[in-house]
Amino acid sequence: MPAWLLSTLALALLLSAAAWRAERMLQRRGRTTCWLWLAVIATSVIVPLAWLPGVLAAMPPEQAQLKLGWFVLSAGMLLLLALRSVWLLSHQLRWQKTALLGTPVFLSGGIGPCVAGLLRPRIVMPVWLSLIPPRQQALLLAHAQCRLAARDPQLLALAYALIVLMPWNLPLWWQVHRLRFAIEVDCDARMLAHGHALRDYAFILRRHGQYYSGLTGASPIVLIDPRALRRRRHLMGRFTRDQAANLL
Repeated sequence: MPAWLLSTLALALLLSAAAWRAERMLQRRGRTTCWLWLAVIATSVIVPLAWLPGVLAAMPPEQAQLKLGWFVLSAGMLLLLALRSVWLLSHQLRWQKTALLGTPVFLSGGIGPCVAGLLRPRIVMPVWLSLIPPRQQALLLAHAQCRLAARDPQLLALAYALIVLMPWNLPLWWQVHRLRFAIEVDCDARMLAHGHALRDYAFILRRHGQYYSGLTGASPIVLIDPRALRRRRHLMGRFTRDQAANLL
């Protein structure tokens, strides 16, 4: 089994490197990249699992602790995700349904602006939203609507469902990190394709940019990292209107 573990890690590393290079090429052409990373995550998990039954059948008894450790890690991550979901449901009971600029939203005390939920994702806005200008409110609302249209919560949920199967595979975690960044970049391009001004949108990202997936219970590193924000701003500056329209 150790040989299978090393092979699995090597496969994930090779796929990560190939996807990273392909991502740069697709971004230059104005193409979506989130599906690329989701495909890489799925391949990194599914291909090794196809060989796992034979590996387990030939595994000597003294390596049984490897299976136990794997099970504990997967069960622990699954439990963590379940607790986060319960935490989210407990907060939903206190949300107030209202309308923002004619669009149904839920007001929360501290969560948002974001799209939360899995089976029925909904737009969640914080109560302080009423204190900012209507133009900024409209941009935040449009950003959330882009997430709903692209089914971002479902994409992330699928990625985490796959990584639960191999939580010890560190390259997989990096792939999920790149997926989350790709989701952000794709959403940026869609916002520009809808005609929103780059300057106004970049200001909103810097001032109010938050994203809560409804699954992990935390904002992603890619949004609170100033370097990632600068990278997104640089990519947005390279999108032409026609290239951004490819993502609609």
